[in-house]
Amino acid sequence: MALITPSYFINLIYCFIIALILIIFILQLYLSLPRRFKKIYSGTPDFNTLVILPCKDIDYSLDENLKSITGQNYKKYTVVAVVDSEEDPSVEFLRNNRIEYIISNCKSGGSGKVRAIATALRKYKSYDAYVIVDSDVLASRDWLEKLLQPLTDQKYGISTTFPYFEPKNGFWSKFKAAWGFVGVGMMQSEITAFGWGGSLAFRKSLMDEDDIKKFSEAVSDDMAITDVCKSKGNKVAYAPESVATIYSPDDWKVFREWSIRQTSLLLSKTRNAYYIGILLYGSSALLMLGGLLLSLFASYYYSVLFLPLLLNEVKMFVRLRRKEPIYIIVQILLPFFYVWNLVKGSKNREITWRGNKYNLYD
Repeated sequence: MALITPSYFINLIYCFIIALILIIFILQLYLSLPRRFKKIYSGTPDFNTLVILPCKDIDYSLDENLKSITGQNYKKYTVVAVVDSEEDPSVEFLRNNRIEYIISNCKSGGSGKVRAIATALRKYKSYDAYVIVDSDVLASRDWLEKLLQPLTDQKYGISTTFPYFEPKNGFWSKFKAAWGFVGVGMMQSEITAFGWGGSLAFRKSLMDEDDIKKFSEAVSDDMAITDVCKSKGNKVAYAPESVATIYSPDDWKVFREWSIRQTSLLLSKTRNAYYIGILLYGSSALLMLGGLLLSLFASYYYSVLFLPLLLNEVKMFVRLRRKEPIYIIVQILLPFFYVWNLVKGSKNREITWRGNKYNLYD
């Protein structure tokens, strides 16, 4: 009878590691393959539309953003801003751009933005469609028309887009630009698409008074409206041609707070996102580490394990408006940062948003 030697166990462990890395490689290779989003919306929107613009403080390039929202090619729309008080610094900019504004007066447990939206929905009931847009959004001239277009198809409950984060600072503003491409990828699948509250449209029929009352208690406006949409059997339409740009002057502190807040909000709605994220991004990080160690200490043939990383680098550079070598490093760091961010966000019981604290698990 043959003896089971220590070398046998070493070889067994080695084979297990190689098999695991191969499985991860196949998974990551599949995920990194380029995919085209070919959704075509052919209807012509003719909705009398109210654009709701919650404002608090002065966002970067606020004046430019307001001009872009009021200068749309689409004709049948009105813009109304909602502020917490007459003393809000944004009021001066609203007046200069001749934008009507109202004071938020919804008394509920929701976030400030949610209460502002609920105030407008209850005050203005005669419109066919409603659009929510953040004050940090710089919109293209046909942003509104392209955003409304999917709503001509009754199977869609909400229409949304996702921003391009234009870097206006150093490394972390560039990191945020690359981070945003994950959201674009989610939007391109009906399984993971969600309503992004920075640029979101829906027909009047989507939310009745009971829905608005429930909505007014939410912390996240986009998640609450997405829930209403899906509860009524409607789909989320992604409108990529409705271009929304957000200038990003983020430093590390600002980006860290923003990214953890976004992740915490997501995980408060579904813990599955945590496990899926850890699996996908954790395996990507492990594949890079495994490829590096095996290439250095076993055989350079293992450098093939970097193929998913290379494909992701190419996809990112195709999407970038301004290509810079620093993004090569950004793409390498992203999976490690995602894992850290998921772990950090999973521990948060509350978030701070525009100076206010909100409990995520009331």
